[in-house]
Amino acid sequence: AKAWLSAFENTSHESETISCANIVWVSPPMERRAIKITRKLFQIFFLAATGVLTTRLLLGATTRTVEYYCPMGGIVSFYGLIKKQQFICALGETNLSLALALLAAVIVTKRSFCSWVCPLGTIAESLAGLRLRIIPKRKLRLSDRADAMLSKLKYVVLTVVPLLTYRAGELVFRAYDPFYVLFTGGRGHDLIAGLSLAFAATILLFTFLFEFAWCRYLCPLAAAMDPFSRCGILKIRRNEAACNSCSACDGVCPQRIPVSRVTKVTRADCTNCLECVAECPQAGALDVGI
Repeated sequence: AKAWLSAFENTSHESETISCANIVWVSPPMERRAIKITRKLFQIFFLAATGVLTTRLLLGATTRTVEYYCPMGGIVSFYGLIKKQQFICALGETNLSLALALLAAVIVTKRSFCSWVCPLGTIAESLAGLRLRIIPKRKLRLSDRADAMLSKLKYVVLTVVPLLTYRAGELVFRAYDPFYVLFTGGRGHDLIAGLSLAFAATILLFTFLFEFAWCRYLCPLAAAMDPFSRCGILKIRRNEAACNSCSACDGVCPQRIPVSRVTKVTRADCTNCLECVAECPQAGALDVGI
């Protein structure tokens, strides 16, 4: 009742329109902005922390690279640990601990790591935003069929990378890992002069042209998280009684999930970025829960 009265008292600046046929009240715009601001602060923090590590490496203040803190390293090490009970190359206990912690977090929050923590994910999102300012989405968008087919490539990458790494006894993926190349300033160990930077630049170009191309189509860490994300505990929920089927949520989802057609978002590629919740004009239509 309090929320209903508030909708009438603040229609000029805190709420959207009220339908006589189907009376609804809307979350104040400030609350929706708070969702976006909170996530942006998380992204800025982790991107800045990674940037500081890169700067210290380039200045010679440390020899420790971002590789030391990469959970993908822990996942790559699984195969070697099972076969020979030892870590490969520069991988160690920290990578393994971070990988296990990440997978545990994914079981709770789905792939939130991608949209709240991952520095490369933050860069991809920034490039997508820049692209939309220059090229409208409708002018450059892969078909749903092409998108679905390309999204399977990351599982091939996840299979090939650990296998080749184990057989070579070296982190053969380093030279082609955009995260490692970018956040070592192109000076990381085993990088191929010119080629590694060119490959990273190509990945960024495709990520600019096609929204989240790296994350959706090639990232092996995303592929590793998917099985755990599918059964993630916290997920977006849609209240059919409050939803007016405006599809505003569908239009902002970076993973192209038809949120307006489901009661719970169980898809593995949902990153709980909450863009749909922030965009929803209907109070109580979308929330996060079990």
